[in-house]
Amino acid sequence: MKNILVLINLSAGAERIAKLSLKVAQQLNANLLLCNVFELPVCKPLAYAGFDDVHDITEEKAYTSIEELADTLKAHYYYEQRNDTYHPKISCIHTTVFNSDKIKDLVIENQVNMIITGTHDLLELNTSGLLYVINKANCPVMVIPENVNFSTLDSAAYLTDLRYCDVEVVRFLKQFNAKIFVTHVSSSGIPDMEDAYAQSLLTDAVANRVAYNKLFLRNIKGANRKKDLEVVTTTAAIQLFTIVNRKHYVLERFLSDTNDTRRNYHNVPLLIMPYPNWHMA
Repeated sequence: MKNILVLINLSAGAERIAKLSLKVAQQLNANLLLCNVFELPVCKPLAYAGFDDVHDITEEKAYTSIEELADTLKAHYYYEQRNDTYHPKISCIHTTVFNSDKIKDLVIENQVNMIITGTHDLLELNTSGLLYVINKANCPVMVIPENVNFSTLDSAAYLTDLRYCDVEVVRFLKQFNAKIFVTHVSSSGIPDMEDAYAQSLLTDAVANRVAYNKLFLRNIKGANRKKDLEVVTTTAAIQLFTIVNRKHYVLERFLSDTNDTRRNYHNVPLLIMPYPNWHMA
């Protein structure tokens, strides 16, 4: 992991997203590149508290520049950290153009390994400008919904059909040094998989290739898969969901609920991996 590009709208939840992005950067030994993008529909300012490494915060400050926000990060999270904590370099990127080509250029020119941004609600992804970023980015994109807080991401679920599991995704998640729950859900039209076969497939096709001792199986089957996925989210204390974009319609199935039937996994950060032709740097 080298650089994380943080796409921020300074008028809407910038400080919250920046602080959480810095925690991810510290966990991954990565540097932060803050980029102010006014068009992105990131979450509106909100009251919140509970960052465990600073005083409680009751109201977000409005920022006039990306540099001012960077200075806040350095003051509260960088220079005051313990000596044994990784200290990310925090830089700012300015761009007056933001389109599909520009996204790819920013990633390539700055050796970006992941993009982080925020949204008011994951259920709004299908109708928001963020889907444009996700579909055009040639690197993983982490989307953090409103009201999310964490110190470290210690438990991740990779939602996939084990028959088509991307080992590179597991290798990417391995960098978090978190528990990884490979969560099998059969693709549409394909029968469910028995537990014993799912475990052997995980061992042979994934575990033996990544050599990681925090890899676990969750096998979802039956008619009420979304309810079972909610159970996995709760019992495994999932802090990060991971899917591959444009593969077997996983993103669409994941976000197919409405506000009336929203799931607890809609309140967890979502890491969306590009597909196809992507490999971990």
